[in-house]
Amino acid sequence: MKRISLILLWGFFSMALSNVSFHGYLVQPPNCTISNAQTIEITFQDVLIDDINGSNYEQTVPYSITCDTAVRDPLMEMTLSWSGTPSDFDNAAVSSNITGLGIQLKQAGQSFTINTPLVVNETDLPVLTAVPVKKSGVILPEADFEAWATLQVDYQ
Repeated sequence: MKRISLILLWGFFSMALSNVSFHGYLVQPPNCTISNAQTIEITFQDVLIDDINGSNYEQTVPYSITCDTAVRDPLMEMTLSWSGTPSDFDNAAVSSNITGLGIQLKQAGQSFTINTPLVVNETDLPVLTAVPVKKSGVILPEADFEAWATLQVDYQ
């Protein structure tokens, strides 16, 4: 009886071994710049306070992306995102120097949320637009305004 028990235990503890080999190729993503690393200026000129509605005064953001090599790893995606101080009333708008006024960025007519990467193709960049937006119920003063944001391109 003891012999049978030992044989059964031996069957429970048998194992197989196999070697595992790992291979790969390290790649460096290309260095890319937006608009030759120059500040992109959007000038809205005179904006009538009562006409700010998220579509009036919309302007195209003139930008380009240039990368240092044409060779691309097909498994890597180019993404575009933007950052800045978000407004307290719109997650796709940066705040301005005037409380209750922001600048919203849009892509294909839709809000382009701050810090949200958008997959893009370097040869067919999306059209980005900027438009003034205001917080509901706020009374804006007559004054010069400005806002700042940063466009960023990455490979992932």
